[in-house]
Amino acid sequence: MIGFLKKYEKLIVASLLSLMLLLGIISMRGDSAIVDEVAHIPAGYSYLKFLDYRLNPEHPPLIKDIAALPLLFLKLKFPTNISAWTTEPNGQWEVGWNFIYHIGNNADQIIFYSRLPILALAIIFGYVLYRFTKRRFGIEVGILTLFLYTFSANILAHARFVTTDLGIAAFIFFAFYAFFNFLEKPSIKTIWWAGFFLGLAQLAKFSAIMIYPLFGLLALITVIAWKKTKHWQIRLRDYLGGFIIISLISFILIWLFYIPHTLHMPQAIQDELIRASLPGKYSSVVPFLTKLNDSFLGKPLAQYLLGLAMVFNRVKSGNTTYLLGQVTNQSFMWYFPVTYLIKMPLSFLIISLGTIIYAVYQYFKKTPLKIWYKFISYANNHFIELSFILFIILYSYLSITGNLNLGIRHLFPIIPLIFILVSKKVVEFITNTKSKTKKQIYSIILAILLIWYGLSNIITHPSYVAYFNELIGGGGNAYKYVTDSNIDWGQDLKRLKEYADSNTEIDKIAVDYFGGGDPNYYFCKRKYDSDGKLIASASGYDCSGSKYVLWHADTGVFDGKYIAVSETYLMNDIYWSKLRGDQGYSWLRNKTPIKKIGNSIYIYKIK
Repeated sequence: MIGFLKKYEKLIVASLLSLMLLLGIISMRGDSAIVDEVAHIPAGYSYLKFLDYRLNPEHPPLIKDIAALPLLFLKLKFPTNISAWTTEPNGQWEVGWNFIYHIGNNADQIIFYSRLPILALAIIFGYVLYRFTKRRFGIEVGILTLFLYTFSANILAHARFVTTDLGIAAFIFFAFYAFFNFLEKPSIKTIWWAGFFLGLAQLAKFSAIMIYPLFGLLALITVIAWKKTKHWQIRLRDYLGGFIIISLISFILIWLFYIPHTLHMPQAIQDELIRASLPGKYSSVVPFLTKLNDSFLGKPLAQYLLGLAMVFNRVKSGNTTYLLGQVTNQSFMWYFPVTYLIKMPLSFLIISLGTIIYAVYQYFKKTPLKIWYKFISYANNHFIELSFILFIILYSYLSITGNLNLGIRHLFPIIPLIFILVSKKVVEFITNTKSKTKKQIYSIILAILLIWYGLSNIITHPSYVAYFNELIGGGGNAYKYVTDSNIDWGQDLKRLKEYADSNTEIDKIAVDYFGGGDPNYYFCKRKYDSDGKLIASASGYDCSGSKYVLWHADTGVFDGKYIAVSETYLMNDIYWSKLRGDQGYSWLRNKTPIKKIGNSIYIYKIK
């Protein structure tokens, strides 16, 4: 097998990455904008075009910058004359709707071209993942890891959207890669690259801040455990001292990166942004940030710290979450474990269970040692695996105990690491099997499970967001378990339009849509004033001749024939209707939809 993989290595790697790219491009062309893209796309464009960071400060700029690069080569209009830009400190949503849909730009063109760099980053991530794994654990582990990554329906789902989820997974891994190189060989070069990628991880998403204490712990473990390398005092200087320098480099990079992003941002707007974005508990830091904002050198740092404080405030505040028939505005402790079990392919869960059993058996099968000495031994011989395990434990704990339940996409930083750990143990198990017959049997079982894994991707295409495994019967039953970005992020509006147009029985259809698309843009005609100039606002649509009828849960019982409701609105209304004191969609939830568009939009025939 190794000989075959070495002979066709380049072809296999290129084929897997090319297939991922092809599936991503084909599927995303049919997707409408998802919720977060309405804020992220115009924010990134405004950073590069105007050097102004007033939009979407709760996320760092790197991923939005990457996505917006192709837009600079298009002739686009930007709504600089509306109050959401001129006077509001963070009118990200109103600016987004106007920029993408109302002002006269080609919405599908903007969405498609801004997604391409994210998909390209996913391909680069896959290649780096392979190169790292091959170098550390061998070509078999590398190929298997790459296969699990490229055929992951969950990864591919969000590798096609302008969000920070794929980006943070990639840059955290790049940071690990560079930090391992530093630990292996401390030098000016490895310290620089480790600091550079640690800084980029922070610029991808604020949650990357958790890798500072983890890297500090890994450096400390290296000082304690790697006795075969140098005297402990030298290790203390090289590793802990190096970690401090790496952290300083990352902080400097963050500061330097924010300078051009705030260069043309008026101080008054930034001060108002600080005051408006930090209510309640975090208002105590407002005087400090506004004072910091007074100087040219402090202005970029004030904007970074503002975003960090906004994230902590957001995590504390929570969000409306549906799980297993219940809805809360806080969080469920079992949200992420349940989501992982129903969103990850069943074939992979089976492989994972086998590797966990094997790993535990392996760890305890030898002559019992004291826990501390066994840990030191493991750290010496399996440092990378230990590092990944510690990060997975830390990240999982923070996710489970946190107050934001926003979908499996929030687990992306650990999923590629799980792919590596599982792949290594699978290859190790088969390699260590002495019986030739058993080795063949295990190889056949693995092949069957991997074929099953790959087919789960192909069968799901193009509805990757709505992928669910066989434990719940697929995405058609997702409404019993979860909502939001796990299944319905607004990606199927264009497909709803195609369905309504192709169905001659549908004369009018009420639509309650959750997402980043604008039904008016796709269903209705544009309006022009008496001079023939486009009415560039939300009121600039004529829907009188369309099939589209705007509808909401609190509008009442629909007396027409067809109604389409986003799964998120349908199930979250269990919570909101109680707050409003009306029946909401209780009259609709017991009915059977005649069609599920991508399993995210439910269509009912009422009469």
